Amino acid sequence: MGDVVVFDHPSGVGSDELLTVEILAKLIHKSSASVRSDASRNPRALPPICRLPGNKRLLWRRQDVQRWIAEFVDQAPAGYQPISLAIATEPKRRGRPRKTEQRTIA
Repeated sequence: MGDVVVFDHPSGVGSDELLTVEILAKLIHKSSASVRSDASRNPRALPPICRLPGNKRLLWRRQDVQRWIAEFVDQAPAGYQPISLAIATEPKRRGRPRKTEQRTIA
């Protein structure tokens, strides 16, 4: 059983590629079980499902998935400057500083 189903458009304009649960799960970084659960419990958390007549299989059109993902891309505000991350030379210690360290700081 293939993961991607391709149907030729009747007008000959192009083809619609249908994605299965496994492919969609990889694209949106979820497990297949989460996608199946969201399809019934929280369909707003997924792209629009393509329902074929006489078929209960969960399928999505690739173009719908790409459009849905593009809706959630954050746009950088005007004047945004990316911050260069400096590499720390010594990792930060966890927990409360020792009393001797506190005395030297104060």
